[in-house]
Amino acid sequence: MPPGNLKTFSIGFEEASFDESLHARRVAELFKTDHHLETFSIERAHALLPAIAQKIDEPMGDSSLLPTYLLSQFTRRHVKVALGGDAGDELFAGYDPFVALRKAELYSKLVPRPVHRAICMLAARMPVSHRYMSLDFRLKRALRGLSYPPRLWLPTWMAPLDASGLAELFNEPADLEDIFSEAIAAWEGCAQPDAVDRTLQFYTKLYLQDDILVKVDRATMMHGLESRAPFLDIDFVNFARRIPAEWKYRHGQTKYILKKALEPVLPADVLHRKKKGFGVPIGAWFKNGQLDLAGSESLPLINGAFVREKLAEHRSGREDQRAFLWNAWLLGRWSHA
Repeated sequence: MPPGNLKTFSIGFEEASFDESLHARRVAELFKTDHHLETFSIERAHALLPAIAQKIDEPMGDSSLLPTYLLSQFTRRHVKVALGGDAGDELFAGYDPFVALRKAELYSKLVPRPVHRAICMLAARMPVSHRYMSLDFRLKRALRGLSYPPRLWLPTWMAPLDASGLAELFNEPADLEDIFSEAIAAWEGCAQPDAVDRTLQFYTKLYLQDDILVKVDRATMMHGLESRAPFLDIDFVNFARRIPAEWKYRHGQTKYILKKALEPVLPADVLHRKKKGFGVPIGAWFKNGQLDLAGSESLPLINGAFVREKLAEHRSGREDQRAFLWNAWLLGRWSHA
């Protein structure tokens, strides 16, 4: 294809720890694409949120719906069909929890419960940072998951609330075995007993199918954009799933075999950059009062006092409640749309 005929699109952020626009531009220059970039800001969020809440079929806990919506919107101005990289992380072990698995297994074997509880109390005193995947965020989430059996690690690492929080929110006991039954089935239904294989099964069977692909489908269809994921070609998926897990996560490196295959194509500093998801700085926005709940605490069946308490904890810097507050915000706006 002649230089400039291939169009590429990306989203940047004003918050530096979330922004990858310079790296995207560098790759675009390397391959001489016609590159398009738009920046996502709190002002953009305020402009887009009402339309998203009104158009979305069901509330979504994934806040990356916001930049995906903007990306789809401005991509559609130039093309009708776009290719995306969805499924690369799920098929080739690209997410941060893969790095934590071996340490988590060792920790759960060696650390007694009373010591674990003491460590959790100490970690809770760490200052909250709203930078992308900050140390306190990763450590507190990991410790929360390690309070439960391995089959519950992934869903509790990713969930907005733990069992006690869910019980307070709905004013009734929360049975995590029931709430996370699909995640448990994916974990225990894996033919291989290794934690990496089980985690691959979780991400492929549950997270990819019920979050990532739903989010992209909703966001693109709102703008009449057709999105295609080459990694989801059925022959490629079947081939990738037969590759042993030790060639996907190897010697502490995620997506090992995929990166080896691309070494002749991409510069090393691009290929081996630290993983960064399509995160949104909603933590800082809620803390600074740039986003508020605007009535989400008055929803039926919800403990409004608990919602207000979580917002107060977040704004005071005592806790990082970004995921819960996003869920509460969208549920409230969606229910009134």
